[in-house]
Formats: sequence, C-alpha cells, structure tokens
Amino acid sequence: MMYDDSLTRRIQQAFDIADLVGEHVKLIRAGKDFKGLCPFHQEKTPSFYVVPAKQIFKCFGCGVGGDVFKFVQLREKVGFVEAKSILAAKAGISLETRRSHGPNESDKASLAKVNEWAAGWFQHQLRDSAAARAYAEQRGLSPETIEAFSIGFAPASWDGLVSAARGQGIANSLLVTAGLVKPRPTDGGVYDGFRNRLMFPIRDAMQRVIGFGGRTLGDDPAKYLNTPQTPLFDKGRALYGIDRARDAIVEAGRAVLVEGYLDCVMAHQFGFRNTVATLGTALSNDHATLLRRYAETAILLLDSDAAGERAAERALPIFLSQRLNVRLCGVPEGKDPADYLLARGREGMQIVLNSAVDALEFKWSQLQTRYRGASGVVGRRQAIEDFLSIVVTAVGSGSFDPIQRGLIANQVGKLLGLEAEDVQRQLAQSDKKAGTNVGSPRVARTSDASKGVAAIATRELLEVLLNEPSYYPSVASSFDAVALGDEALQRVGELVIEAANRSETFDIQELLASIESVTDAQRLIDLQMSGHRRGNFAATVEGALRRLQQERTRCEANGLSDFDARLTAVREHRHFAARKHLNRSVIDRAAPRGFGAANGTDG
Repeated sequence: MMYDDSLTRRIQQAFDIADLVGEHVKLIRAGKDFKGLCPFHQEKTPSFYVVPAKQIFKCFGCGVGGDVFKFVQLREKVGFVEAKSILAAKAGISLETRRSHGPNESDKASLAKVNEWAAGWFQHQLRDSAAARAYAEQRGLSPETIEAFSIGFAPASWDGLVSAARGQGIANSLLVTAGLVKPRPTDGGVYDGFRNRLMFPIRDAMQRVIGFGGRTLGDDPAKYLNTPQTPLFDKGRALYGIDRARDAIVEAGRAVLVEGYLDCVMAHQFGFRNTVATLGTALSNDHATLLRRYAETAILLLDSDAAGERAAERALPIFLSQRLNVRLCGVPEGKDPADYLLARGREGMQIVLNSAVDALEFKWSQLQTRYRGASGVVGRRQAIEDFLSIVVTAVGSGSFDPIQRGLIANQVGKLLGLEAEDVQRQLAQSDKKAGTNVGSPRVARTSDASKGVAAIATRELLEVLLNEPSYYPSVASSFDAVALGDEALQRVGELVIEAANRSETFDIQELLASIESVTDAQRLIDLQMSGHRRGNFAATVEGALRRLQQERTRCEANGLSDFDARLTAVREHRHFAARKHLNRSVIDRAAPRGFGAANGTDG
C-alpha cells in the first residue's frame, strides 16, 4: 500500500465535516452530533448523521458513511483522486504528486486555468462579431443558451489569441501544451489553432475547462475541430455537457447521448437537461464507465442515417459489456437531433425518446430489415448468425456473471424465437474458442477457517481495534486479517495492521484518509460503530482470544491441518487481492454508480 499522510491528511484536516456537509444538507443538532435528510437517497425522516468528534458521517437508511473525501466522492460521483483535487482546490492547498513521470496535478491546474481564460476570450469575440452571432441565431441558439454554455467565437485571425495571451503574460509553451495554438516551424513562433469557428468549451464533471470544440463558419473541410490530446483532455474519454447534465442525469435516472455539440446544446435548450454528447469519436468503454457513475440507463439518440446505424453497432457490445442498460432510437425524417427539435419541438422529441427500445431489440430489428429481401430461411439464418456474433462479442468479454448471462440468453431467445439453452450453447462455444471460459465462474478454494469461530472472533478484535488501537500489542500475535474471510473485511483488517505497525495511536480519520473505496470506508465505519455499541473492550478481547486458541486446539486435536497453516494457504491465495483496493493514489478510478454498499460498487 502506498500511504502518504503528509498531503492527504493535510487536506482532510483542512475541513470540519459538519461545515462541509452543511453546505449541501440542512443539519440540526442531535446531542453532540448532527442529523439531517440523507442526500444520497430519498427519505422523509432524518437518518443521516454527522459525528464531529470523529469527523465522519453515516446514514442508517442507505448505509453510506465515510469522511470528507467519501462525502465528495458520493456527492460529485467522482473517484478518490478527483475528490482529493476538489477539496485541495477548495482549501487552497497545492497538490504535489509523487509520480516520477507524466504530468502532475499542478500542470493540469495550469492548463485548466489557461483554458478558462481562453473560454472568456472566445466569448468576448462572439459579442464583438455580428456574423458569428447571426450564425448562432440562424442555428436556433438563444442568448440564454449561448451564455449558459459559454459559447464563443474564434476569429479568422492567425494570431488573435496569441496576441491577447501575450498581453496577459501567458507563455507560448503553455498555450501549445493546452492545444490552443500550434508551433510555427519556420521561425519558432506560434499561431492560433482555432480560426473562424463557433467555440464550445468542454468541461469535465469538476467544472474545469479541459478543451474546446470548434464548428467552422466557413468552407473548412474539417467541419468540427477538437483540442488535440493534452494532459488534461482526451476526447475518447470526455463527454460534452457532462458538467451541466450530471445532476439531471441522476435525477432522471438516465442519460441521453447524442453525437454533436449543437445537438447537445439544443436538447438542453428544449428542456432535455440530461443530454451529453461524444466528441466526434466512437463510443468507448470510458464513456460507458463515466455514464454509469450517474445512471444505469442511457438512451442513444442517433441520426437516422448510415452513420447512426454504424454508431449503434459499435455501441452495442461496449454498453452491454459495461452492464449499462442501453436503449436506442433514431431521429426520423433524416434530420439530426438539433434540426428535429427546431422542427418538431419538445413534444416531438419526447415521442422519439419514448420510442427507444432495448439495444438488443434495436439491433435485431436492423438485421431483420437488412435480410428481409433474402429468401426466408437463408435470410433469417444469416440474420441470426450476425446477431449472435454481436452478442457473443459483448458477453465473451468476461464482464458478466452467470445470472446476467442467463438473463441475456433469455432475452435473446425471446427475440429470435430460440430456446435460451440454444443461445447459451452458442455463448459457451465462443468462450471455448476464446479460451476464456467465462461461462464457468471461478470459485476460489478457501479454508473453512474463513468462516465460523475464527472469523467471528477476529472480527470482534477488529471492532475493538477500530475504537481502541492501544489493544493491538496484546492481540497482534493472534490477529490475522485473513481469518476474517470476507475480502472487504480483510482489506480493513490489513489496513489496521499497517496503521498499528506505524503507530499505536492511529485514529479512524487516518484510516479513512488511506482508503479510496467508498464501500470499504462504509464497512470500516460499520465495524467501528458495532464495536462502540458493544463496548466492554477488555472482556471482548479476552473472549475473542480464548475462542481463537480453542479453535487452534480443536483443529489439532481432530487431526486437521494446522490452523495457522490453513490461514497461510488462504493468505497466499489472496495475497494481492486483499491489498489492491486500499489506496490507488496514482490512478483515478471511477466513482460508484449508486450509494455505497447498496449496489456493491467501489469508489
């Protein structure tokens, strides 16, 4: 585990959790603590508590709990590193990274800052350009929408932005890194990267301007131009409009996905605030992962042309393998979504969205149409084979458990008029060819020491240690996290061992600061509270140690393999798995789709 309390703890200690939570939740005093309506699930009676003495929160309704980092992770639907960045910026603390290569957080902060400046400059240019404003008006954009999305204009000049940046003391090197200008090889100078284009600032879920999309106002063959890849911007991972759509997606329980900036902006203008757009790239696993932070359903609103059909085909295996409930619908009359909204209004578009069908059904309908002209038996057989190949590609990725595979097989069977067993057979054959054997779940052989007396006794010791770390020296020889069995408990147990080896005076805030997973943090708090309610720590420790010794004696007396050896076997099997979720401080992982252990996801 990589643990660095110097920066993470400093950020954590910069906040009082009651103040931070109080910015989003109306808290009322409840003795030494505070309570309020949980911001992570609907409730009428407060079950959400903030405990200032321990700097933690806990909801007894949906189960979530944690420290300031976990609150931001859950609230903003971000990973640990993003939450850390948000709080650092809020506290005015400069993030320093220990990475030996690649861009650090201060690099990204500089890029976000120069992008924010450029967005303001582009907006000013739009206000000064009658031609650009006329184009925006012609496309149906209202002044309010232009302002809300910070839409701007890049003039046709080759050095307009360069000159303005020079006046602000902004270095050319920073402009090049941000993708705003391009180097001029002849004399070492630079020139504007965007010229004569309507400019759409692209923000991430943290509200940072990470890049730009520009729509040409002239005859440039490149209709749309995006910021090139930078340390802050990757068009294959970003979704335009996510900053404005995020809360609406959570509220609606679904996202609407379109393919263009104007389509997205116009959808918002007509009230479809849960709409986002890809940035001229094919849909990717990263897009699906990002959407799953906020909803379990995505509606792909496709242009009714060949490109839209190809987009649907690319999207199907990606979204199936990501376990995102994806529905598809095509815009009629050969229009793109923006034009259709202007022609048919909100009501017309709502009818289109309501017609969205399950992705599998959508693809099967496409194939039936394609082979309708072929002979009956041959055409149907070809359609079935093509359809199953697409399904096999997705399910063969190995991201499905047997229950999900069974549900998909049933659904496919109903569409094709086949028995689910026949569909399962096709999937199994594909698994065999790929050598993945994903149809057969891998069941780890575990010792029965992970259950029963040893697990219960070790858990009781863990609950005590989370309340009174000073007991660790007296239980260290008997406390083995592997005996807990459950991998989430093991991770908490190993974290306590590591903290105790550093210092016998560790506290729960220190432990929470070193955990990135919101579910592991929730488990830790549940254990701490369980131990606190039981109390009587000395008697609990004495009883747990006595039962562990009795279990060792029983195993040896019955001729079973040595108790400690059995734990060692389990430990070897789980050697890496038990640690990999503790603190991934180098890479930012995706945030949970929902609220803590209610859906079993990690942060």
